[in-house]
Order: sequence, then C-alpha cells, then structure tokens
Amino acid sequence: MSDRKNKRPMDYAVKDATKDLTITIDADDIKGAKRRKENSCAVAYALCRLAVFNEARVYRNITYARKLDGTWVRFRTPDDLYIELMVFDRGGRMQTGEYILKAPKGSQRLGQHPKPTGKRLTTGKVPRTPHIIENARAVAPKGHGALKALFE
Repeated sequence: MSDRKNKRPMDYAVKDATKDLTITIDADDIKGAKRRKENSCAVAYALCRLAVFNEARVYRNITYARKLDGTWVRFRTPDDLYIELMVFDRGGRMQTGEYILKAPKGSQRLGQHPKPTGKRLTTGKVPRTPHIIENARAVAPKGHGALKALFE
C-alpha cells in the first residue's frame, strides 16, 4: 500500500462531523507541541491520543482529524481554543483543559452556501478585508481548491 504522500488529494474523503467532540488537553500535549505547526500542536496531539484518530490538522475555523480508515472528519474550531493556540504560537503559555469541537451546522457544512437574498441575489454580506495576524500559523487556504490544497 502506498504511503500518504503518494496519494492524490482527491483520494481523501472529507466528511463533516455528525456530533460534537470533547477533547482534554493536558500538560504532555502542550510540552510536545510545536509552535506555528497545524499538525504538531497540542490540539492535534490530544486528538491523536484518542483511539479513533491518527492524524489531525488545526486551523483557525476548521479542525480536520483523520480516522484510522483514512477518512477525514471536519470540526469547527471553537474561538476559545483558537485564542489559546494564538497565545501559544506567539510564545505564551497554553492552558490545559477541556474544549468542545463542534460539528458544522447549517451553511457551515460542506456543499452548503448561504441563501442568496437582496436586490441582486447576493448573500447580503458586506465584503471586508481580512485582518492578517502576524507570527502565527498559516490559515487554511480559502476558495474552490481549499480541501485539495490542504492535503497536498
């Protein structure tokens, strides 16, 4: 069987989580974590400690965890957890504790989009420039090829 690097990105099956997952981050996870690495952070280690997952990647809004059968499960990264990761990435101390990774709901699910409203059938959201945070992990790619780019 070929290893993970030889697989094409479209060979990966990404699915939304169906229920929330509570993880516990302990001191060993934080001690082994690397700063600014989405696959070597304390959350990834805490997820890999569970018997269900063997790899994880944590981004600002989304957390991906790979099951033992090779499928990826997609969770929403909670804001309090991401703030802890930002503090850790910038050289601070991360707090241990329990965090709840939420299952995507409604228009956050894969293949779902906000319903168009308004005069020109747009989503009604005002476009704004994103705030770029310096000295932190790379944010997950956006756009059409986002999932493909993540697993290359």
